[in-house]
Amino acid sequence: MKNTNLNRLTVTELEIFDKLAKAYAYNNIPIIMADYTPQRGGILSEFVASGGRAYMAGGSNGQQFFKNIPQFTTPYDTYLERDPNEIENIVATLPIGIVDDKFATFNYDAVGDMVWTKTVQKRLGGRVVAASEQSFREYFEEKTNLLDILKGAGLTQYAIPSTVIRNSKPLGDIQSQIMYNKLADASGRIVVQKCGEGMTEIGGGGSTEIVSTYEEFKEIVTADRPCFLKVSQFVAGSNSNLSLTVGNTVPSETMLGATKNQLLPDENRFTGEVLEPLQERARALGINESNIVVNVQPATLKVVGDPELTPGATNGVGNQLNYKFNPEILDTIYEIGQKLGTFMALCGKVGMCGLDLIITKEGQVYINELNDRQQGPTESASLNNEANGLPGILRESFILNYADLKKPEVVNYLTEMNERSREIYDASTQIPSPFYIKVCAKEDCFSMADLSAGDYSVTRDEQGEYTWNLEQDKQLEEMPSVDITEPETTVRINTCSAKEGDFVPEGSQLLRINGIATSETAPFEINEEGLSVLAESWLDPIRALYQQTLSTTQTANMNISSLTQPVEAQGFEQ
Repeated sequence: MKNTNLNRLTVTELEIFDKLAKAYAYNNIPIIMADYTPQRGGILSEFVASGGRAYMAGGSNGQQFFKNIPQFTTPYDTYLERDPNEIENIVATLPIGIVDDKFATFNYDAVGDMVWTKTVQKRLGGRVVAASEQSFREYFEEKTNLLDILKGAGLTQYAIPSTVIRNSKPLGDIQSQIMYNKLADASGRIVVQKCGEGMTEIGGGGSTEIVSTYEEFKEIVTADRPCFLKVSQFVAGSNSNLSLTVGNTVPSETMLGATKNQLLPDENRFTGEVLEPLQERARALGINESNIVVNVQPATLKVVGDPELTPGATNGVGNQLNYKFNPEILDTIYEIGQKLGTFMALCGKVGMCGLDLIITKEGQVYINELNDRQQGPTESASLNNEANGLPGILRESFILNYADLKKPEVVNYLTEMNERSREIYDASTQIPSPFYIKVCAKEDCFSMADLSAGDYSVTRDEQGEYTWNLEQDKQLEEMPSVDITEPETTVRINTCSAKEGDFVPEGSQLLRINGIATSETAPFEINEEGLSVLAESWLDPIRALYQQTLSTTQTANMNISSLTQPVEAQGFEQ
């Protein structure tokens, strides 16, 4: 049932977005997107569907993530490329002449100091009139800085007890023993994260190690290393993603969109001393508590390291969006999002950001990481809100970055979004919401079938045996509602392009399952130990899927393939 009270604001949001796309088309302003964050581009595809024009650069030969966005590719795969030095090669695929005299850029996963925008302008010429890029990510996502940021936001009570080693010197035996005794839990577990200067973020849990003994800990911290270390108490609990959008209603003096602050090139990216001058510059730009915008999306229930789906203890394997935690936890999560969002907005941040949370069995909420970017679940959560008559924070973020904030209707919409943030948040927890399940190889194996993205039936016979019918794509227009306990249900499978005989290395993703679920039919749950895990009702179906699709024995001519990149951007990802 649609929320009629908020439906008018949702209609206004959609109307502003539609007018924005048509205005860009009328003024011949295309938006240029990087391919290395393709799942973040759904909103840009909608922009094109509303009349706008966009292009994407990069990707493997002939690839096209969005049917309505022309994509200029390279002979090799650039999908996961994060190296600023490689961006010039990606941008070189863009044909000269696609830009007249004005253009905008789209990149919610910024690399460096506006590297994407500067490189596109160098290639195509013209004037940049709007951009979602900002230079904050390398600071706010740096693990070294998290405690300083939480202190500034008034959120220290939600910080995991930690010590940051802000140098690359190996620890001595006595230092190691003291630190281990201080932070290890009753079982001896402790978390060590590589961070700071000299660390190239690996992602996907690759920079994090959970050790269980002092000997393992000592081996890491006393060894030579090129980077800093963050050592934290191990916190057991359910995992969660919290997404929010922040900004202000001060029109940019140089481009469309809200006023953006930037880190200065010579400012140290690994110290809390940057925060005060950053906020001083934001105040000088006219940003203050009377004109900031903060909207918090309800948190997800995220599953990490479930052995039914992955061999990796730190690998995220699923999310249930807008999870209905108990009221006290929902209140705490909103408070965290509001305080963090306010702090980042007052630093001059504009756009998407989020947090990784851990919620203990006792209900204590901890902040594990800060993500200064659009998170994977955000797009589907926003679209699901709109389908239920609620505004979406992803579209709000797009408007903050690309609209003309000199127009009263835009400012009035953003102001109302900020004023009704809690109302939108509460309403979002009451609607059925999307989920995804990542199915990863639990050992080196081979695909037993030709698999591709689509909508497929899952059936359960009278004996309770499950069968995945992966040959007939139903091609549904909307995301299917899934109840795995029914004799037949439909799921959406994406980020999948496997042929029979393909080699699937241990830990790599085979496919991703998507759908809509209520709290009663969700594929994930919190167990008696307070951990987020695959729901009991999904155990047999998932085991049947593994039996149908993967084998440790080669069944056809082997084809070495990573199987980790999407063939079509649909649904959502982590």
